[in-house]
Amino acid sequence: MIDYLAENSDSPVIKKIHNLEPITNDDLQELERILWHELGTQQEYAETTNIGNLAAFVRSLIGLSQEAVNQKFGEYLNGNLLNSRQQEFVRTIINYVRENGDVELSDLVNTEPFNNYDLNEIFGIQLPMIVSVVKKLHESVLAAA
Repeated sequence: MIDYLAENSDSPVIKKIHNLEPITNDDLQELERILWHELGTQQEYAETTNIGNLAAFVRSLIGLSQEAVNQKFGEYLNGNLLNSRQQEFVRTIINYVRENGDVELSDLVNTEPFNNYDLNEIFGIQLPMIVSVVKKLHESVLAAA
């Protein structure tokens, strides 16, 4: 599957997913055709992953464009002075999204490596800002699905 996605990285739907761009219903149908007809079946997909969002699944395999990540986090990073621990946490979010295709607020509490951090200690009164960034990123991912 990864080989197919790499060989077809110039596909419009694959490009959109890689760049966190919104995909249309037609794009979704094309993605379903690729995943459920060319590379396997819908049942095989359901048996091999618990990622319900097809775009997030593909993104977890092909990664994200560094430019797209920079753009999504740029407003937050440019508008806030972050100490080293805050920067480390933001990099952790970025790496998590690259590897998993998405991040949800519940991941920040329940999932490795986030549950190794004390967000109140790291961000204090700035915690609502990081929550807002994660919400925006997740909404971007959903819009790209």
